[in-house]
Amino acid sequence: MSKRFATLEEKVDYLLDRAEITDVINNYCYGMDSRNWELYRSCWVDEIALDFTELELFDEPMPTIRADDWVTGLAAFFEQMPQSQHIKYPSQWQIDGDEATVLAIMQGKHWMPTETGGPIQTVVGYYRDEFVRTDAGWKLRGLKELVHWNEGNAHVLDANLRNMFEVLKEAAA
Repeated sequence: MSKRFATLEEKVDYLLDRAEITDVINNYCYGMDSRNWELYRSCWVDEIALDFTELELFDEPMPTIRADDWVTGLAAFFEQMPQSQHIKYPSQWQIDGDEATVLAIMQGKHWMPTETGGPIQTVVGYYRDEFVRTDAGWKLRGLKELVHWNEGNAHVLDANLRNMFEVLKEAAA
C-alpha cells in the first residue's frame, strides 16, 4: 500500500525520516557485529523495552531496562563469539509524528566452533522496532523479535547466553 501525501514537503519529510531510521537500523546491526558498543548504544534511548519471548529464552517480555545495562549484557553475550552477522531490512513503515513502528525482515547468524555440532546458528524472522524522535534524531525505544524459525546448532549460543543472563541479572539487582 502506497502512502499518500498532501504536499511535497510532507513527502520529503517522510522520506528523510525513513532514511534516518534506516541509518539507525544499519548502525544497530553493524555495531553489534563489529562489537562497536558505542555505535550500538547510540541507537537507543535511555530506557528500553525488549521482547524476545519468541526466541523461547524468556517467558515474558523483559521489564523496561536501561539501555546501558542491555548493551553491557549483549557485549557479554558476544564476548566469546568470533563472528556474527545480523541483517534487518525494513519492509513496512508507520511514521506518526515523532513515533514510528518499523517491521524489518531479520536474519541473525552466529558463528562459533563448538564440540557439540556445527559452528553456525541462525535465527530467521522479523523485528517490530519502535522508534521515537529525540533531540539527537530517531532512536529505538523498543523491539520485539518475531521468530519464524531457528536452524543450525543451538549450542553455539549456550555459554554466551549464560554470560548475558548473569550480567543482566546483576544489573537488575
